[in-house]
Amino acid sequence: MAQDHRAQTPQHASDALSFDVLESALAHHAEGDFARAVDLYGAISPHSPSFQEGQYYLGVALHHLGQHDRAVELLRAALTASGGRVDWANKIGNILTAQNRFAEAADIFEQAIEKAPKQALLWINLGAARERLRDFPKAEKAYQSAISLEPQSQEAFSLLSALYAGQNRELEAVRAYCAGYIVSPRETTTPYLLGKAYYVLGRLEEAAEVYRQWREAEPDNPVPAHLFAACSSQDDVDAIPDRCSEGYVNVTFDDYANHFEGKLSSLDYRGPELLKRLMETHFEGQTGLHVLDAGCGTGLCAPMLRPVARSLVGVDLSGAMLDLAAQRDLYEALHKAEIGAFLDAGAERPFDLIACMDTLIYFGAIEPVFRQFAENLTPGGWLIFTSEICADNSKIYQLNPSGRYSHSVAYLRKAMEEAGFHCAVLDHEPLRTELQKPVAGVIVLARRM
Repeated sequence: MAQDHRAQTPQHASDALSFDVLESALAHHAEGDFARAVDLYGAISPHSPSFQEGQYYLGVALHHLGQHDRAVELLRAALTASGGRVDWANKIGNILTAQNRFAEAADIFEQAIEKAPKQALLWINLGAARERLRDFPKAEKAYQSAISLEPQSQEAFSLLSALYAGQNRELEAVRAYCAGYIVSPRETTTPYLLGKAYYVLGRLEEAAEVYRQWREAEPDNPVPAHLFAACSSQDDVDAIPDRCSEGYVNVTFDDYANHFEGKLSSLDYRGPELLKRLMETHFEGQTGLHVLDAGCGTGLCAPMLRPVARSLVGVDLSGAMLDLAAQRDLYEALHKAEIGAFLDAGAERPFDLIACMDTLIYFGAIEPVFRQFAENLTPGGWLIFTSEICADNSKIYQLNPSGRYSHSVAYLRKAMEEAGFHCAVLDHEPLRTELQKPVAGVIVLARRM
């Protein structure tokens, strides 16, 4: 800015003096000495070419000193005299916003946009002013205009996401956040969240590519291997693993443990509610049962199982989850083991009831685990489980991009029958929400014949 003035080379001594005063004032301004800068701006001759710029910066300095009305008066006059300089208009709009004069700020930004409609920053600032005025449709339009002009603007996506969240438009908020996340510099992202962001946006090929690169970088990490399969094997049955690896479940839930119950709450997870309803309907008054909570996690289902149990045993792969389950003080024993390995090892005595809630989502092929359940139940013993249901009825099971498995009802019935179970109850119920859509599922009560 100062170099531009020197290039003009003032012809009169008074002009040169005013220019030097402006230079000194700007130096004090930059150092935060606004009081001294104000004195110097005020000393610039009204007849000098530096006067208009001095008046503008005088207004800015007065704003910093809290003299807001005088500051805006000077700034508006300088803006008019300049013919509506866009950079000045943007600064003045921000100052008005800082003073909570949002309607005036919006007017200034709109005037600037008329001169420079392709400046994304003006649209962002207009959106912020409109949002503070609670004019949400115009704020949304402004943020979207900024994004169309600058698709890599993480700030615009972030503001749009916050706008949606403030209106309880949760899915749109999440998608806007994810869109902003994938345009951020790669060094600030993690492959796990980057892949999830692509997944939320429905861009599965790009999610799979993120996981592929992550898998190559960390070949011993079970998480990218599983998520790559989940996002890349939708049309290739042979590429679908028949279950989640133990390593994937262990790593995922050890990392997730402290946030697990809060996350399930945000997903409207209904497993404990459905179990409670079934227990009240079919086990009212029963006691003295030897019960296994298979895949017990943090013990969310223990309060529903404890009333019927003489003994309640929990098993889970995640040690961190089991530590939280132990704090409930409802289990006689908790075992860190894969469910199948635990059942193969054999319990001290058969169980009368096995509950397996929200756990079959980590199994594709379920025949082996159903056989193990049957082998570890007393004759006439009960199995309760939930399963997500395939949207594609032609498949017996599928690995979804979420990383979870779902099964067809026909496959569930067949696997139960082959393992020696009679299906007493099969109720279709949404098990949770995902991206604001209910996840179709079933809760099943089966009896060993």
